[in-house]
Amino acid sequence: MKNIFLISILLLSGLTGVRAQDTLPGTAANLKTWCYFLASDDMKGRKNGSLEMKAAAEYIASVFQEAGLKPFSTETGYFQEYTTTRNNAEIAERNVIGMLEGSDSLLKNEWIILSAHFDHIGIRQPVNGDSIYNGADDNASGTATLMALAKTIGAMPVMPKRSILFAAFSGEEMGMRGSRWFVAHPLIPLDQVKLNLNFEMEGESATLGKNKYLLTGDIFTDFDDLLDSYNKNTNWECVDVYQTTPKVFQASDNAAFAVIHEGEKTILNIPAFTLVTTDNLQVIHKVTDEAQNMDYENMASLVAYAAGLIQFLAADPLAIHWDQEAFDKFYMKL
Repeated sequence: MKNIFLISILLLSGLTGVRAQDTLPGTAANLKTWCYFLASDDMKGRKNGSLEMKAAAEYIASVFQEAGLKPFSTETGYFQEYTTTRNNAEIAERNVIGMLEGSDSLLKNEWIILSAHFDHIGIRQPVNGDSIYNGADDNASGTATLMALAKTIGAMPVMPKRSILFAAFSGEEMGMRGSRWFVAHPLIPLDQVKLNLNFEMEGESATLGKNKYLLTGDIFTDFDDLLDSYNKNTNWECVDVYQTTPKVFQASDNAAFAVIHEGEKTILNIPAFTLVTTDNLQVIHKVTDEAQNMDYENMASLVAYAAGLIQFLAADPLAIHWDQEAFDKFYMKL
């Protein structure tokens, strides 16, 4: 455990010692530093309930603080504490939450939630002598992207018109426990949330190609039309060719916001999607998911793109419509 906190102190002291004018936030160097820390062997796979998860939460909170995000609580700071059970045992976990107030006097009462999960599956059966499932792409890459967005947006001369909530969720690998806890115990009025954009698996670019991403759930909504209108003036593209099933829409934390159950019927609720830069799910939960395999230049480009997109969305009327009929038809086939 000493090694973990020693690395944390060294890395954080390096980050806080850099002046804003020396290094632009969201650079490939910062993303690489954060991913290598979160996915290091010392973090032992970031299993929920572990001391390593506490160290990861403190690390993320320190970057949120440096980015100028406000803690949501005067008592617990950036941490939303909760308890859950695993194998009939109670474990303590925490989400890491930071906020930026919108610049428009009316729209600041509405929210865009940016999220990523920072947990993984820990230590398991060894493969070729390696038993640490580091979880670099899944999901140190998404967490680092969220942290870089916090620094990039926090450094903008004018804040987005709507307020932005940054949420690093734990418990995703246990069935989205952290995001479901957040929705059940919201820190902001959920009826004022216009969008959740969740970041997962942003480190692999070979499958789709540079400057391309998938949006899970795009076939159930018109949000992709809004993205296409913005993307015309960028070098990024939202692609709609899946090798994997659109069922992955319900496989990450966006589902905690998007899908609710009323009796036996599943209906769509808050517009919520996961942005991924890969369609290769073969690396998930493998010991080969290591930090050295990430494309940090592509990740840095994504951060710059996404920061501009958030500014655009925060000023747009942002009336996103679900197609419940398309959702029902698809899931009836499963």
